[in-house]
Amino acid sequence: MDDDTATGRLLWHVTLRWRAAVDRAVAPLGLTHAQYSLIASLYGLTRRGAQPTQRELAEFAELEPIYVSKLIRALAAAGLVTRSAHPTDSRAVQLTLTEKGVETTEAAIAVVHALQHDLTKPIGGPSSPRNRQLIAILKDLLGTPPGQPDGSQAMTTTPTLTGQDVAEAQGALGALLDHVLSDAGVSGTEYVTFRVITARGPWASIGELSAFLATQPQLRLDRAAAEALCAGLVQKGLVTAGEPVALTDAGTNLFADLNERVRRTTADIYAGLDPADLATARKVLATLAERARQATN
Repeated sequence: MDDDTATGRLLWHVTLRWRAAVDRAVAPLGLTHAQYSLIASLYGLTRRGAQPTQRELAEFAELEPIYVSKLIRALAAAGLVTRSAHPTDSRAVQLTLTEKGVETTEAAIAVVHALQHDLTKPIGGPSSPRNRQLIAILKDLLGTPPGQPDGSQAMTTTPTLTGQDVAEAQGALGALLDHVLSDAGVSGTEYVTFRVITARGPWASIGELSAFLATQPQLRLDRAAAEALCAGLVQKGLVTAGEPVALTDAGTNLFADLNERVRRTTADIYAGLDPADLATARKVLATLAERARQATN
């Protein structure tokens, strides 16, 4: 393959592979790649409060109106889209997603979102600097003005960060922490208790400490379990019984060793990540946590 044709050939092969992957992924939902592209575009416009006509949807999705008409007929026959007369233009047809259409589209978006992670994994994933650079290059090739969202972003307003993403990250990091701590014979809840004693003390009694631990949702401890946890640490000689509650010398040395292990592991995990991205992630996660707390009050 010579350099004069390599770019076009490679782009073509990536496109074919992507289309085939999407076709396979959304087939269980009764969709094809083309139908997904169109219904996801309609979903994105609907989420913005629009009720587009067929022509407006065709322009937004950058597809030929005749082709869009064919796709819409198939989607309507599947019960995913309804067509209605335009209130002011007798020649136009307005499009609306049915309840089934919304559910199907949201499921398809989640599937395709996962595919995007797989596709971009060789270059660091969707949020990596290399992927952002690739997006910029493709926009240049398409002649897309800077600042204008690419097609995949314009297609849907579904958040690129989902609850599943947060849960998976939390689960993976929690499992890694448990692995690091298990080498020292310490559980995750015991490690958190060391941190609470050190950072939030002094605690006048084991009962006071147990009551606090039982209020921490991430620990998932009731009062009896929290009391048993603290009693176990006292029995191991790692925590004093009270007046005030504190780490013993053995507990202090163990906590210092654990912190060093966690520090080294954390450094490896965060290696190579853009500090600006990390700052943004921290801000987003803090906002999500606060909104979740408010929603439960």
